[in-house]
Amino acid sequence: MSVAPWKGLDTSRAPHFIGYDQAERMVAALMDRAAAWRPDAVVAIVRGGLVPGTMAAAMLALPLAMVGWDRARGVVSWFGARPAGRLLVVDDCCATGATMRAVLADCAAAGSACLSLTIVHDPETSGLVPDLSHPMTEYFRLPWERGEATPAARGRRALGEAADRAHEAPFVGLDLDGIFLPDISRVDYDRDLAAALERRAELLPFAALPDFARDRAVVITGRPEMDAGMTRAWLVRHGHGGLPVQMRPANVATDLDSVARYKAEAATRWGCTHFVESEAEQAIRIAALAPHLVVSWWSPEAARHWIVGAAVYQGA
Repeated sequence: MSVAPWKGLDTSRAPHFIGYDQAERMVAALMDRAAAWRPDAVVAIVRGGLVPGTMAAAMLALPLAMVGWDRARGVVSWFGARPAGRLLVVDDCCATGATMRAVLADCAAAGSACLSLTIVHDPETSGLVPDLSHPMTEYFRLPWERGEATPAARGRRALGEAADRAHEAPFVGLDLDGIFLPDISRVDYDRDLAAALERRAELLPFAALPDFARDRAVVITGRPEMDAGMTRAWLVRHGHGGLPVQMRPANVATDLDSVARYKAEAATRWGCTHFVESEAEQAIRIAALAPHLVVSWWSPEAARHWIVGAAVYQGA
C-alpha cells in the first residue's frame, strides 16, 4: 500500500528524466546479480516492463515472456505461453508495488521461483522493494511513460483511479508567435511599441499549423501578461478561442535563457508531453532544460517540424 501520494501531483516538481541510454546502464548494473541467480526466462510486465525486460533478456541471452495485469479487474493474463522454471520478473518501476506483487503471486501459484527487477523504485511510496532495483526518492519519468502526467491522467491519479490509456494521449504546449501567426521583430517593437502591437493584432494566421488536438493543448507564449487581452482576442477572432493561454509573468526577463526556462517550467506544470517552439535556439534550450518533453522546432515556411534533442545546457 502506498505510504505517500504520487509525487507527480506536485505540479511545481520537475521530474528526473531517465532516458533510454541511462535506463540500459541501470539495467546492466543489476545483471551480475541476476545472472548469479540463474533464471530460465525473463518475464516482462506489459507495458512498462517491455523495454527493460527486453534489455535484460538480451543481456542474459534468455527467452522473453510477457504478462499483463488488469488493475481494475485484478486479473493477471499471459501473452503467449507461460514460461516454466526460475523467472526474472521485470517492470520499469515500483511506485506502489501493486503490479509486481500481483504478478509474483501468480507466478508463485504456478510453482515458479521468481526474482523481481525494476529500473527504479521509490522507497517512500512503494509497499514492495524489488530484489534488484535502484532506489530513487525523486519524482522520476521514463520516456515510454510520458503520458502519465497529462492533466487528464493527473486527474485520475488525484482521485485514486486506475490509469487509462485514453488519458495518456499527447498534451501539447505551443508557442504563439511564429507558430500561429508571423512574429514581429524586436526592432519594430523598440522603434514604436504601440504601432507594432497594432500591426500584430491585424496579422492573419498561418494557413498551416502543427498537428494538435484542441482539447489537449495549451498556448505557452513569451508575450507578457499585460498583453493577455489582445492575445486572447486575436485567438478568438481566428477560431482558437478555446485554447488555454499561459502568458509570461512580469518577473520573467526577456532574454532567451529566461524565456526558455519559463516555457519549460510552464509546460511541466501543465503536464505537457510535447512542446512546439518557433525559435530554433530557444527550442534547444527548452529541450535541455526539460528532457521529459518531446521538443520540436516548427518552420511555418516549410510547414513542418524537427524534433530537437539537447544533452546539456550551461546557461550564462
